[in-house]
Amino acid sequence: MSAHDSHHSKGDASPSSAGALPFAPTLRKLLLLLLVGFAVPVIILVLLARMIAGQHQDATEAVAVVASSAPARAASAAAGPMAAASTPALAAAASKPAAAAATTVADADVGKDLYQSTCMACHGSGVLGAPKFGDKAAWAPFVAQGMATLYDRAIHGYSADGHMMPPKGGSTASDADVKAAVDYMVKHSS
Repeated sequence: MSAHDSHHSKGDASPSSAGALPFAPTLRKLLLLLLVGFAVPVIILVLLARMIAGQHQDATEAVAVVASSAPARAASAAAGPMAAASTPALAAAASKPAAAAATTVADADVGKDLYQSTCMACHGSGVLGAPKFGDKAAWAPFVAQGMATLYDRAIHGYSADGHMMPPKGGSTASDADVKAAVDYMVKHSS
């Protein structure tokens, strides 16, 4: 037996023996570190967005209740004691135009707020193929499909052609709030 053969027979393993890759443990550690480094911030952002959306939804509902009852109170006060019997009818008639205007303004604000709290996470930078806010060329093919399609995909989710949209952007917003956010993004991107 030669000196070279006895050297290998004493258990001194070379990188080529037993198919071991010397960098495999380091590669596994690196991949694990990258996965954790990406997953933790994403999870934190999603949880924060849900928390903010929940607080925003509660505040929006309170404002809507106050806004819808204010015109009715104003109408009954303006009508005076002579119209006491017909106050509900006057209040209903007076509140319809004011409520419609308040809803339009509230929808625009809700859309902007939902975009800033949730949608911006993907549409601000183009994550998962999301068309970037303000990018007319990126939004054009989506807008061409019609608003009904945009609403449906935003509410129910969408995944195809390199694009991925989770239902409601991962938020717990109402369908009306999601539509308002879509309107806000389209208005500023087309």
